[in-house]
Amino acid sequence: MSSRDGSARLRLFKALRRARWRVEMGKSGHWKIWNPRGLLITTTPSSASDTNSLNALRRDLRKAGFQHNGRGQQPRKIPNQRNQPC
Repeated sequence: MSSRDGSARLRLFKALRRARWRVEMGKSGHWKIWNPRGLLITTTPSSASDTNSLNALRRDLRKAGFQHNGRGQQPRKIPNQRNQPC
């Protein structure tokens, strides 16, 4: 894992914690991620040898309902706008 992947993974973990997800290091050296309801979502190695592991982690989190725009913050919610008759 390159240092870029490591820092991106740490930023992702920080965003998860801000969204009230639980991220902890297990005894095996793998990171464990739980959703806010307490369901274990995934585990990921602390230093992955696969260059695609960060993308796979993002995919798993997206499937579990976590939305992240990659810049360390949740995307903004845009309110629905009704079309007004002229």
